[in-house]
Amino acid sequence: MYKQGIFYAHILVILILCACIHGCRNENGNQPEAELSTELSESKPVYLETARSMTFKSVLSPSGNVQAKNSAYVSARIPGTLDHIFVDEGDRVIAGETDLFQTDSLKLGKASEASRKQLDVDEYTVLERQANLEQVQADYNKVKLDYDRYERLYEQDKAVTENAFEIKESQFLQVSAVKKHAEISVELARKRMEQSKANLAIADKNLRDSLVQAPIGGVVTQRLMEPGEMAAAGTPVLRIEDLSVVEISAFLPEEAYSQVVPGNTKIHIHVGNIHLRNQVISYKSPSVSSNLRAFEIRSYIKQPPEGLVPGRIARLEVLLHSREGLGIPREAITLRTNGPAIFVGDGDRARMIPVRTGLETDGWVEILESSLKTDSLVVTAGKDLLQDGDTITVIRKDR
Repeated sequence: MYKQGIFYAHILVILILCACIHGCRNENGNQPEAELSTELSESKPVYLETARSMTFKSVLSPSGNVQAKNSAYVSARIPGTLDHIFVDEGDRVIAGETDLFQTDSLKLGKASEASRKQLDVDEYTVLERQANLEQVQADYNKVKLDYDRYERLYEQDKAVTENAFEIKESQFLQVSAVKKHAEISVELARKRMEQSKANLAIADKNLRDSLVQAPIGGVVTQRLMEPGEMAAAGTPVLRIEDLSVVEISAFLPEEAYSQVVPGNTKIHIHVGNIHLRNQVISYKSPSVSSNLRAFEIRSYIKQPPEGLVPGRIARLEVLLHSREGLGIPREAITLRTNGPAIFVGDGDRARMIPVRTGLETDGWVEILESSLKTDSLVVTAGKDLLQDGDTITVIRKDR
């Protein structure tokens, strides 16, 4: 618009000067009015600009989002009332070290203490049953000796009566049964002790789980609950984001899928007044969304500059490919019946050349097939009134 304004101002100046010259020549009789009118009508004012070799780039410019590469919503492992929240928004936390919050510590502590006492009782029960087994074992040994002796006396010499032998045999069988019962009682007590150990381990784990520590290092960005509220399992209490690595995510049309190579495709990132150039695409989604007909890309930025934080909008320039070519200003292209064309200055004449265009970069258009050469002068203003072979008056020539 600025160039067009200057162009028309120049035309107005030329017309005024021509009118003055026409008046002077009429008074002096030097040039007829009809001759001057014909000359003015045939010559058309134009701007000329030089074609040049340059680098053209195929660039996509989507909008994207800034987000933390690693983040976590932290929920209570054990449901219950929130006793304490030890951090606030903006606090930095260290993974596995910083205490975040605790639920129902009193109840879970009492449950752990009760389980520990039950284990103590079961351990003493085992000792008591073992002592009883030792006593029964002593009785069993004595009865077995008597039974073996009576068995020899009865079978060899018939030194004892059958009734006396049967009494000893009955005593031996009874003591054997008592011994077996005592052994089973010891084993049962041991099983109960193992069960109490498992219950204690569960109670201790529940108590430990009631105190939640930071799963990742970073900054607390949201505090979603307060002490005294009921924290259900799976309900977030805090959000932590690792701001040491952020990712810029965006979606590109499916046509560009094969042209994007993670680790190789360049990308320029603009977030407010922050400009990160010559970054690379770190991730490309393995499939194209059937709903959006687009695919996701991400670029990871380590140790991002101040101000590059999650939640901001990013403007991206994705460089798909680049090549050298002959370029002319976009304003030089005119649409004619047979397609796009340009006018070049050939002395004081305008010559029309059909062209086929390619990429466009910074207002310059790539010319793919044409007789145009480097340093040719192309018409950038005044072309709409031109026909092939028209006489031209150069108002300004840019080089």
